[in-house]
This record gives sequence, C-alpha cells and structure tokens, in this order.
Amino acid sequence: MYKIYKTNKISNIYNKVNELIRNDNLFKKETIILVKNNILSDEIKKYLATINGISYNLNIKHNTIKTIYNISIENPNIKKFLENNTLLFYTETETLVLYYILKDNQTQNTSQFQSTKNRYAFASKMINLFHKYYSKFSYLIDTWRSNNFLFEDKNKHYYESIQKEIFEKLFVNQINILDLQEKIEKEITNTKQDIETKRIIIIGESREIDRKILHSLQQIFNITIYELVLEDITQIHSNLINELIPIKITKLQPTIQLTKEIDIQSFNEINFLSSLKNNIIKDTPLSNLDDSFKIIQAKTKKREVEILINNILHSTQNNNININDIVITYLAKDMDMYLPYIEELLSKYELAFTILDSQDILKSKSIIALKQLMKLFISNRGTISNFNRKEIIEFLSNIKVMNKFNISTNELEYLIKFSDAMNINFGINKTHKEKLSYDQNFLNSWEDGFNRFLMSLIFNDKYECNNCNENINFQDPESIIKLISIIRSLYEDIMYFKDQKYTIHEWAEIIDIFIDKYIKLDDENRIDAYISTKIQYLKTFSKDANENLYKDYIIKIKEKKVDFSLFKAIFEDTITQKTHQLNNKSTGILVASCDKIEYLQKSEIHFLGTHELDSNIYFDNMDLLNEYYDYINLEQENISNLIKIIFAASQKLYLYYSQSQYLNPDINNPKIINKIINHIKDTGLDIKIETHPNENYDPEYFKCNKDNYLINYDTEAFKIAKSLQKGQSSNFKQKRLTLNKQITLDIENINKAITNPYKYFYEEILNVQIKDTSYINDIKEKQEEQIIDIDNFNYKLMSIISIHEYIKNNTNEHILERINNIIENQIQRGIIPINIKKTKIKEEFITKLLQIKNNIDINFQDFFKMQKADITLNKNIFIDFEDKTLEFKLNGKLKNIYKIDNQYFYIYLEKKDYGQDKIIKKINLYMLGLMIKTATTNIKSIKEIKINYETSKLSIENQYTNEEINHLDIENLLKQIAYISSHPTPIYKDLIQKSLLKIENINELPIALKTQIKYQQKSISINKNMEFILKDKDITWCPYYNRFRDTHDLNIEANLETLLQNFYAKFIKV
Repeated sequence: MYKIYKTNKISNIYNKVNELIRNDNLFKKETIILVKNNILSDEIKKYLATINGISYNLNIKHNTIKTIYNISIENPNIKKFLENNTLLFYTETETLVLYYILKDNQTQNTSQFQSTKNRYAFASKMINLFHKYYSKFSYLIDTWRSNNFLFEDKNKHYYESIQKEIFEKLFVNQINILDLQEKIEKEITNTKQDIETKRIIIIGESREIDRKILHSLQQIFNITIYELVLEDITQIHSNLINELIPIKITKLQPTIQLTKEIDIQSFNEINFLSSLKNNIIKDTPLSNLDDSFKIIQAKTKKREVEILINNILHSTQNNNININDIVITYLAKDMDMYLPYIEELLSKYELAFTILDSQDILKSKSIIALKQLMKLFISNRGTISNFNRKEIIEFLSNIKVMNKFNISTNELEYLIKFSDAMNINFGINKTHKEKLSYDQNFLNSWEDGFNRFLMSLIFNDKYECNNCNENINFQDPESIIKLISIIRSLYEDIMYFKDQKYTIHEWAEIIDIFIDKYIKLDDENRIDAYISTKIQYLKTFSKDANENLYKDYIIKIKEKKVDFSLFKAIFEDTITQKTHQLNNKSTGILVASCDKIEYLQKSEIHFLGTHELDSNIYFDNMDLLNEYYDYINLEQENISNLIKIIFAASQKLYLYYSQSQYLNPDINNPKIINKIINHIKDTGLDIKIETHPNENYDPEYFKCNKDNYLINYDTEAFKIAKSLQKGQSSNFKQKRLTLNKQITLDIENINKAITNPYKYFYEEILNVQIKDTSYINDIKEKQEEQIIDIDNFNYKLMSIISIHEYIKNNTNEHILERINNIIENQIQRGIIPINIKKTKIKEEFITKLLQIKNNIDINFQDFFKMQKADITLNKNIFIDFEDKTLEFKLNGKLKNIYKIDNQYFYIYLEKKDYGQDKIIKKINLYMLGLMIKTATTNIKSIKEIKINYETSKLSIENQYTNEEINHLDIENLLKQIAYISSHPTPIYKDLIQKSLLKIENINELPIALKTQIKYQQKSISINKNMEFILKDKDITWCPYYNRFRDTHDLNIEANLETLLQNFYAKFIKV
C-alpha cells in the first residue's frame, strides 16, 4: 500500500523517519530515503543522531527515477525490457536528442533555431518543462499520448501541435518514463518478490508519474512506500488562509489507491510566532507581540540585507544562537538580485555561510576562468577567438590562471601598459590577423607589438619614429617575455583543434588537458572538485552512469562527432545544473531560495523580498502551458512556500520587503504582507511595520528608542551616532599611522600625492595596493571602424610636440615633415587607419599654427626669445614631523618650462577655457615655482602662458615673483602630505580647493574643509573594463572614504590647520 503521512510539523516528519527505520538491520540497506538535496540529508542525519545518541549510515538518495530504475531491474522481465530499449531520464541526454531534432529541421517553425547556442538553450528549457509536465500536468501528457488536443478551440491547435510534435519526436526512437510505467504494470502478478529494499521513504510531494510507478512496484516486490509531506494549504481551513487565497485551486486527485494519515498538531513554543502557526491551522487566538515575528520595510534591496545582517548579529551576540540554525531565503527569481549583497555583508562581518543556489557556482573564479578559456576557442566571426587585448588580459588576470603560472599583479600591470603602449588590437600574429574580418591597415597583433618591444629593448630606440617622445621602458622585460610566451602557447594549442569535430567524451578529455595546463584547480576546493567531477561525467558520457546496461546507450548520439561550440554549450549547461547538490555539509548560515528549504527545521528564518509574493509565475517559452492554466493564480505556490516556512521557523521569522517607487500608494504596499498585518490587527493586536533608517549610522534613528525594535546595528556606528549627538566625537580617534621611511615623490605626480596620499603611503606602510584606474579605462576592444576627428587629432598632436619650437621655426616644410613622421608612426601603431587624409590634417594643423603665431606676434613678442629650461630635481629634504625627522626624496624633470634669463614661463595648450578651474591653476603654478626655486635660487618670476586651441589666443593669467614664492612652503607641503597620509580623516586637495572657493577669509578654511569632509561624495564607478584588474580587497583611487569608518575625528588638528592656512592663504582672492 502506498502510504502518505501529512503533518504541519517538520519535526514530526523527522520523527516518522526515525520510527520507520527503528527496526532496520544495521548491516543491510533495507530503507531508501529520497530527499531533494544534500542539506536535507544532513539535517535528517543530525536530527536522528541527536534523538538516538548514535548516528546511522542512512541510505539516502536524491534521484527518484534512478531509484525506480535500480529497483525495476530486480525483475528479470523489466530488466530485459530495459536492455532492449533506451530509457531517457538524464536531462542532459534528452537535451542533446532534442538539439539534433531542431538542428536537422525535423520540426515545424525552426527558423529561430539557427545558431548552436539558440538551439541548445531552447532544447534545455524544453526538457526542463517536460519534466515539469510529468510533475504537475500529467493530464496534458496523457492527452497528447492519446493523439488528442487539449484545446477545443481549433485556432489554438497550431501552437499546440508544434509542442506536441516536439514531444513525440523527442521520444520517437527511445522509450520514456510513461512506457516504463506501462511495462511495470504488465508485470504485476499475485506473487511478490523479496528484495533487499523493504521500504522507500520519500520526503516531499512526489510527481504523479512517480507515484504510479512506485505503486506498481509495490505490487511486484515486497516493499512499502511512505510519502511524508507537509499539509497542503488547500486543505487548511482558517481565516488567514482564506484571506491569502480566496480561490483555492485543488489538484487532480491521484488515480492510485492511497492510505493517508493526517497528523495536525499544535505548536508548543511560547512566543507570538508559535501562536500565529496555531492560528493558521486552527484559528486559535494570537498571543502578545514579541520579537519572534517581524515585518520590516526598507528603502532598497541592499538595505533589506543590511537590516537582516544587523538582526542576525543581534541574535548571535545576545541570544547565543548557533549560526548553523539560521536561514536566509528569498524567491528563486530574486536570487541574482539579493545574493551579491548577502555575500558582501556576511563576508564583511566574517559570518560563515553556505549558498545553496547556482550563483555560488557562477561566481567561482574557476568557473569564470573555464568560461574565459572556452571563449578563446570560438568567435562570432570564425572558429577561433581574435585574441583581442581585453579578453587575453581578463583571462590572465583570473587568480586561478595567475596561480598556475605564478603571475604577479605587477607583471599583469606591465602587460596592460605594454599592450597599451604597443597599441595591440587583435590577432596573435600576421597569419591569424589576416583571417579576421577587420581592416588590416590599423591592426597590431601581439607579435607586432612584441617585435617592436624587442627592437627597442635591444637598440634602446624610440619606436621607429625619431620625432616621437614616447620611450618604451619597462622595469621587468622578462615578465613581458614570460606572458607573451603563455599567450603564444595558448594560441598554438587552440589552433591545433581548429575546425575539428570530436565526440563529447573526446572533447571532455581535451578540455581536461587545457585545464591542467592553464588553470590551477585545488583538490580541497569543493567547486574545483565539482568541475573535475563534471568533466569525468562527460568523459564517460558514451558509457552512461548505469554500467549494468547491456545495450549501448543512445548509440546514435554517443559516437556522434560535434564541433566545439556544441560541446561548450553542453558543458556550461551541465556545470550550472543542479548545483545545489554541491554542498555536502551545511556550514554556517544557510542561504537558499524558498523552494529549496522546505522540510528544513530552523530556529531563525529571514525571508527577503516578500513584496514579490504577489507576483505570478510563468514558464518560459511555453505559451500553451501558461494559457491552459491562466485561470490558476500561481501565487498560490508562493504562499504555500511561505506557510511552510512559517511552520519551519521555531524562534524567529522576519519578513523583509523594499518599498516600491510607484506614485499610487496602494501599489507601494505589498498585498500579501498587508493581508497578514490586517489579519493580526483584526485580532486586536497593534502590529506595525518596522521602517528602518536608510543607513546604519543615521544619528536621527537613535534619538529615541522605538517600541519593540532591536537596536542591533553595528556597535561602533551606534556609539559614534550617540556620541555625535552629545558632541563627543573626539572620543573616537583612530590610531594614526607612523611614518618612518624615506619617502620618494616623483614631482610629475606630486599633485596625485596631495590628491590621494594613500597612493604613496598606504602601499608602503600597510602593503595595500591602490589601483590607478586611469589607464585601465582605455583597455577595451577596438571598433571595426575608426572615425578620426581631425580637430581633436590636431589638438592632441599639438599637445605632444613642442609648440614653442614650431612657432619659432619659419620653415613650414620642416614642420610638415615632422607631422608626416608622427602620422606614419600613429598608422604603424594602429591608432589611425592607413587611408587617413594626411593632406587635410597637415593643412588644418598649419592653419591653426599660423593663427596662434599671429596672436603671439601681436600680444607677446618675447615669446620668441624664450629658451627651453632644463630643470631636473634630485633632492633629499628633511622635515621635522611629530618629534621625529622624516626624509622626502623629490625626483623628476619639469616639463613645458621655458625661460628668458631668470624669468620662467609655463606653457600649456587648453582645448576650452574652464573658468571654474582658475584657483586650481594658481595653486599648480605656485607649486611649479616652488619646485624651480628648490632646484635653483636664480629665479625672478614664473608666469603661466595659456594658449586656447579653439580661439588660438594667448594669455598670461597667473604669475608669481621670486619674493612671492616662499621656499619654506616646500617643507609645509611635505608636512601636509605627511599629516594627511597618517590622519584618519581623508583630506584631499580637491576638498581644499572647493573650500577655498567658498570662503572669504583664510580663518574660515578649517570650518569649510570640515563641511566638505562630512559631505558624502560618490566614489569612482567601477565599470566592466576595470573588473578584471581591480580586486575586492583593493582600495580604488577615489575621493571618498566611508564617513564613519575613516572619519571618526572630524576635527583638524591645530598643527595641520596652521599649515593649511599658511600655505593656502595666498590663493583665496582669485
């Protein structure tokens, strides 16, 4: 007899398992327990070990169909039937069969399935849906198998016939689970066979087809089937259920004879949550509100997670709860939205956690490296990637590849700078480049760039152009050679398999060799081990997992040779399927979608995104299915999961949702949440939705205590907020850094040292790498066509050459020759195409040059008397800093500086006049004067000569005399850098400049600066081009640090205040 046990308590299900296996022979596996995932397996084992004081070697399985198969072949006739027929129950194999049906155009309307990727993706979705049919919609299958149509309306027969045809073609050469069912039914006799298995315990509701087969097997073998399930909400008759689901859609009654045992019991915990459970099942009164049940509203999804983490921290710190007894859940469709925040914040507070969803796999560095490797096999335009700069650097910068070849971060940066300097575009070499469908005139391959690099290394040349100022200079040329060797090897290995076709198991062998050569997998890493397991599975694809099958498994498929694109689609699909089975042990907080945590008993459950419970669920690509069941509001399935989760939580259940941004206030309030709140209020209890601040450290939130709220935010942030209220911010000074090394500053980058001193000190002292993203922005794949803006090109041309020399030189032929050489060099480097209109560039360049020269003739005749000033700094400066002596070393050569006798001029070209930058220019010019005065005492003045490119006009806006330049300011400047770099408050040069614009008196600077520091600014946005080089642990170069983590002391020290006022007083009046 097929027995179903229904209850409302998960603990009752575990107790029932214990009762059923109590008399088992310990040396025989008499009972098979079928569960959905490994987490549930672990929970059952732990529970039974706890109540019995001993652990059992339970025979737990996860695949019902495999279990059916293994039991069925105990019967000789069924075994023979399976030997002579092919049974499809591996979704990967079924998908492959359907793929070839689509590929060979065996069905109608296949025009949309032209590419390998589209065909395989659709086949995979279709197979998953057929399995859902087996589970939920057996009537649909029965109708098709009877050669009938589900719809009476003939207008709908066209779409139904397409899906019906796919179903029939899929199983045309092999039997399916329904055929197996018919065969098993024919083997039923009056005599039952004894086998080792005595009973099968299924936890969770079975598919209807599985029930039918298992029921038939009971009549062939001496086994008993027990199905242990939580009571279906359609059978619960209470006010809350009636409010949540006004129209209940009852399921089709099973066609087999069942014995049902209903065991509905009250919950005994003494808290509000327990009374709510009892109210759901028996309409019993609710007890007083407490912190066991909360509904929490947040502004955003990330804020939902932040509040959730705060609540978990409160539980672990105050309630002594074990984190293994906490679950974070959400709807399956919301997984990708919540998981990044959950991982970020759990990691931030060092809380151990296990993710039961596939995102954990997809974000693995090993999986990413594997996908990047396979991507290099194929391009959209051919059979191999074009090996462009971006995808090569992305692959080599993956930590799994770096570890394989011992590549350092510095070596990667050398490669980025190398590829940028050599302007490498596509292709490994000339032969590869010629096969790509791009304009060959402006493409530089890796080999092109490497050859120029070697020439420069050997002969110390400046590219091939004597007139260019760009030197090729790398501190570690061996690193470039090493990385280029890896790239060449990768190309040659891939080319060996170009245009080849192999069987799936042969491709698995090949990709295994590539992984062994290029990616470092760790045997101790569960995801790396999972990859290896999946590769082994594909290696034995032709042999099948069931070695006791005598007949070859799908002979038409197993030896079929396929191209790499299909293998790649199969492998990626295989890797990402059923990834919840990866977790062999539940370590820490369990994170999983709500459909995967049924039948898990936990103390504390946090449910994110409950406003999405109102949403209907639809199956992709199957309009027929949606149309047939359009009268069923599938939110019933969501609510069913919600009720089961309410029953599963013993101590706390917190529901979170984000407030929508709709204008209609009724839409902003989630329907399901409102029904629960109104139901509770109708019993006389004044439950309120908790509305939390937008930030953990919002002082407004802490001004008064909230009734029944948990003040459980970040302890440090809470103390700061309370102290700020009382004006006691000085209590929270961070420990300052100690500077005690010789510190080298390149004068060309001294502005960066002031703008972001962390670049120069945190790397040295804390060994934290700060990534300069200025060149990473340019790492991108070149477009197929380049549109040259001649005006912009000439502006850049004037910026990289000595305009002063051109203007003084009256020989236009000489100018044109140099321009021609530069253009040739730009063409050679692939920056501009070979068919560029050189004549037009030179004509417009000369025209602009003559306009500038005429304006100089009129306004500044002394321009032609100037000589280039050769000023190089190599000086050690000692300063007294906090009772110790610090040594700064200033290195570098000043550029664009000219002089007449002892009068100095700084010349620069500006595209447009940005009036708001005047104060910045004054400060920068003064610093140049300071550097000159540090190098030589023979300076009368320094003037700024600005040439506006648009108007061709020349102007002298700023100047300083020798007397105005205080040589002591160099020490002041270095002390500022030392203070700012070792200070917990990040004071940046741009904040100082903004403050100077807002004040009229230098004494107001500290107050204005403090206001700027407290004002939150956006950090630099990390785009896709940076992700491959910027790691999470790196501090990015940006003008903002978290206000409460790095700005505990908002008071500028008196010594620093004096330095700032003395240095910047001269710049206030612009």
